[in-house]
Order: sequence, then C-alpha cells, then structure tokens
Amino acid sequence: MLKRLFGISRVVLAGALVIGVVAVLALPSSAEAAPGRAQRAVRGLSVAEPATWAPNEGQLSAGELSESEIEALSLALDDEYKAWSVYDQVIADFGAVRPFTSIQQAEEKHIAALVTLFDRYGLSVPVNEWPGNVPSFDSLAEACEAGVQAEIENAALYDQLLGMADNRDVIQVFTSLQQASLTKHLPAFERCTR
Repeated sequence: MLKRLFGISRVVLAGALVIGVVAVLALPSSAEAAPGRAQRAVRGLSVAEPATWAPNEGQLSAGELSESEIEALSLALDDEYKAWSVYDQVIADFGAVRPFTSIQQAEEKHIAALVTLFDRYGLSVPVNEWPGNVPSFDSLAEACEAGVQAEIENAALYDQLLGMADNRDVIQVFTSLQQASLTKHLPAFERCTR
C-alpha cells in the first residue's frame, strides 16, 4: 500500500514539476521576440542583448532583483550550461546514447527557463563557455558515473541558490530544476551505471 502511494506521489510530483516549468516558459519575455536565443546561448554563440522589455503592471522589474539573486541566476545558468556541454561531449564521443540524449534535451529546457528569467529582469544572458572545456570519458559507464555525481552536485547547488533567492518566480524555477535533477536525471544516470 505504501509502495503504491509513494509511486502515485512521485507521478504527481513529476506532473507538478512539468507544469511549473511549462508555466515559467509560457510567461512573456523578450525571448519570444527572438526565437532560438536559448539555443544560441547553449551552443556558446554570442547572444544579442535582450530586446527592451517593459514589465506589465504587477510584474517585477530588473531593479527588484538583489545582487545575490543575480549571482544565483548566473551560477544556475553556468551549471546548466556545463551539464549540457558535458552531455554533448558524451554524445560526440559515444554517439546518440540514452540517457544522455534525453537529459541533454531536458538541460536545454532548463537553460530556456533560466534565460526567460534573465530576459524578464532585463539582464544580459551570459554565453556558454563550456563547449570544448569539459572532460571526455574512457567509457560510457564512466560517463554515467560522472552524470550521477553531476546531478547530485546540481541538486546541492540549488539548495545553496534557493537561500540566495527571494522572488517567487526565481524560487519556483530553482525548485523545479532541482526536482528534475533529483527525480528524473539522477535516477536515469543511476540506472545507466548498473
């Protein structure tokens, strides 16, 4: 009975996570005026400054982010860039292998959610400096073990970043991304190591 209840609660949590990320991605931003911007940022290409964005009444402006929140957003984006780049290197070395292909696609969504916040608050989106600056692995098993460690570290990083955030939308995105690491990515890499 408890096992079944736990399984149902995991499904509900995963559904809530997906809805939260989709809701954040659906919020208005200058990214809508520049399709593909998150993809350019992921691949390390230069990203144009965000289009001028005037918040609607009731929405927060860039001036309402604290310095610690701006730092937290930058740290989160850099970590998601790094994960995307490591998984991209694994795919380059070993081919389109799971779970790396699916988790890399998820990382693109994580990056897009964070870019949406950068845009919303009128912040310049940092360029991904990680491509070509990540390790290669001797085997797929070694890459899977590194994936486990990376997702554990990512979840721990979000614990730290959540302590730096006050704005509800930033907290919501950080929480959703942390839960994705713990409930989706980490178990996938753990299965990969077996």
